[in-house]
Amino acid sequence: MRQADSYQRTVSSGMVFERKAPARNESENLLQQKRTLLCLIEEEMELSVRSKGCLNHAGIKLIGQLVQKSASELLKLKNFGRTSLHEIEESLGEMGLNLDMNLNFHPWNGDGNGAELIRILSLQKPGGGFRIDDDAAKALGIDLTKVNQRVQEMAKNKDRKTLSILQTKYLVELLESKFEQDIPYLKDLLKPHRSWLARASR
Repeated sequence: MRQADSYQRTVSSGMVFERKAPARNESENLLQQKRTLLCLIEEEMELSVRSKGCLNHAGIKLIGQLVQKSASELLKLKNFGRTSLHEIEESLGEMGLNLDMNLNFHPWNGDGNGAELIRILSLQKPGGGFRIDDDAAKALGIDLTKVNQRVQEMAKNKDRKTLSILQTKYLVELLESKFEQDIPYLKDLLKPHRSWLARASR
């Protein structure tokens, strides 16, 4: 996330005039950064397959989960080396972020239902949609048996696509009903999943 230059240049009749550029609203910058922290690493950061694989294997899916890690913590991950570390630091720097950040605000500070929101958003699939596994369902208090029964009602042959559609609908509705008041940019975050549902349900 690059900051806009504080000055703009205007060229007229061979002369250069400098004037103060309109500063971007500080609260707007903060809101954008908070939104970025809840995005998938795989979609927002240009990393090698190796680096993405290491982070994914460690359960580090969201940018906000990554920036709270220290360099030493990342270097302890299996198959993660200095090259991957440099790559991540450079990518985060381009977004105005860095490692070892203290995110002392909702949903990262442990208050309220923030942990649940982070857990759900970690289930996102690149390109749209969600996939609930048994461990996640247990942590979120979701009865997968009932969800799967609804799938069987929708289709005689339960396939992965049908299951994913139903799970995505369930989680999108859950996110909107429980977190929309606390996270003003939630609708924007969920747009790719709404679009994915529209395409997948055709």
